[in-house]
Amino acid sequence: MSEVKKVSFESSDFKFTAAYNEYLKNFQETEGEEEKTRLNDLITSLNNSEISYPDFYSEVKGGEDRYRFHRTKITSVRKYQYRKDEQKAGRIKRHK
Repeated sequence: MSEVKKVSFESSDFKFTAAYNEYLKNFQETEGEEEKTRLNDLITSLNNSEISYPDFYSEVKGGEDRYRFHRTKITSVRKYQYRKDEQKAGRIKRHK
């Protein structure tokens, strides 16, 4: 069998460059030819916009259970409203 060579792309997109660096790191650490071929297919699919960046990273990591970032909604209350609510809760608690 012939040796699998890494794929190279010319891109000025920051997100793609970061993904390509991750690809290079994993490509150099990997010994198996079929794993290197899989990595080549993944980076090519990403370059052709066939897969998304989160999908690329999850596939490159090998399907590890990795924490996915999610946003939580932060609710805020004005100082006056907060004090009013605290006083009301205090009154209810005091007379129970």
